[in-house]
Amino acid sequence: MVRPWIKLLDPDLTALKAAAGTSFEDRLKLARAFNGRARHAEAQEILDQLLVEDRSHAEAWFERLLCFSDNTGEEEGLELLGQLESLRDEHPELGGHLRNLGYLRLLLQDMDGAELALQQALAVDGQDPKALELAGLVQLHRGHPAEAKAWLLKALSLRPKDPRTLRLLAIAMDQLADWTGAEAQLVAALQTDGSYYWGWHALGEMLLKRGELAEGLRCIQRARSLHVCDPASYFILAEIFSEQGHLELAQGQLHTLMLLAPPAPVLAEAQALLGELKRDMGDREGAVSYFSLATETDPDASNPWAALGDMAREECRWDDALRCYREALMREPDAADLQVQLGYALLETRQGPAAEQAFLQALENDPSEYSAYLGLSEVYRFANRCEDQMGMVDQAMTLAPDDSDVWNARGVALEVAGRLQEATEAYEKALALEPSHRKAANNLGFVLEKRMDQGEPELRSRALEAWKQRLLICRDAGQSMKMATEHLTKLGVGEETLREWLRPEFLAAEMEG
Repeated sequence: MVRPWIKLLDPDLTALKAAAGTSFEDRLKLARAFNGRARHAEAQEILDQLLVEDRSHAEAWFERLLCFSDNTGEEEGLELLGQLESLRDEHPELGGHLRNLGYLRLLLQDMDGAELALQQALAVDGQDPKALELAGLVQLHRGHPAEAKAWLLKALSLRPKDPRTLRLLAIAMDQLADWTGAEAQLVAALQTDGSYYWGWHALGEMLLKRGELAEGLRCIQRARSLHVCDPASYFILAEIFSEQGHLELAQGQLHTLMLLAPPAPVLAEAQALLGELKRDMGDREGAVSYFSLATETDPDASNPWAALGDMAREECRWDDALRCYREALMREPDAADLQVQLGYALLETRQGPAAEQAFLQALENDPSEYSAYLGLSEVYRFANRCEDQMGMVDQAMTLAPDDSDVWNARGVALEVAGRLQEATEAYEKALALEPSHRKAANNLGFVLEKRMDQGEPELRSRALEAWKQRLLICRDAGQSMKMATEHLTKLGVGEETLREWLRPEFLAAEMEG
């Protein structure tokens, strides 16, 4: 059945389709229009045909890479990489192929390889605005918004009205807390191309994060009128609403996505995220149901198995945790964080040598995974290898000097070595970095009491404050307050005072003071 109203939703695209005859440039223009609307499957269909006709067309290749998504298989990514490397070797004088190679490496999370290829591309053609834009994008991925802004401004000096570059500049400015400037860049992008999907979406996200719900949703709906089935939109909004505490709205986004019948990997991701939301809402039975459903929807997905492992670990069901982490690792064997979780579960089941191997494997997979060093420090603590324990903490400290878990582990190692004053300082540093760190508050209370028993009774007030902090942490997290209460009672705190401390009004008054 002919539906003329569909043409009215996007008359510009309708006109482009009518005008796109058989010429290469007309079809490339149509593919660009589809990409601008995030309709990448339709763009890819056109671009694949164009690249059959001219496999060395650098601009068609750039548009083809815009179709690359998180769900693109590893095999397809490597195939594209091989083709671009061949084009680079065949046409060393063309910077466009080096630029495209850099972009693909960025998409494949190879930041060093991407940066190198883009440097080579700019050495060949320093006036390529797309290469300059991608150099800025690499810096955004590296968490360097100021450097990204500089690259993007260079790109815009050559092509002042490019919507994609303007959006990336807005993201950099947003990260630099220049919200007025960020909004201005997005407006400029949309004035250039009113059908730019990610321009409308980014503006909507920015407004929602500022609490401007009605205006933010208007922008999101404008984006979705261009392409309603883009799954990233629903995941982004679910995350924003979740961070703001609107868990019901977050669930609504995911349920809407599921009704659109996305591909199995996307559907499983939505189910797994619903499981996370159910867990945050205290519905553990609902969480397990969604995680289990996700494992059935996409048998290759590792995340739902990892989440089931985390839930089993939280409930001290160690055999179930081990089984789930191993299932996750079968699907994602190079995941260093999963090896770390497996290692900790093995530690809890007194399988020290196996835990050590898991932590070492995590470091082999990712040498920057500092939590593996913390796991090794626990392995060596249980084995009474004090020097090795401290050595592992030192390694973690080198990688993450401002991490509260690292400082807590340092306190444990110092306490084992009998250096109680330094251990106290380490626990206090951990709590300064993360006031809700339950283990650090617990350890601080114990070490201060230990020092009191060894002849420092003047530390009583500090011990009392440590246990009070532990008490309030447990209250806010819904965890048992028994240990904190017992120690506070031992330190002479009366029942009436404990009840007073636990009143929310007391905590609010204390914060105001």
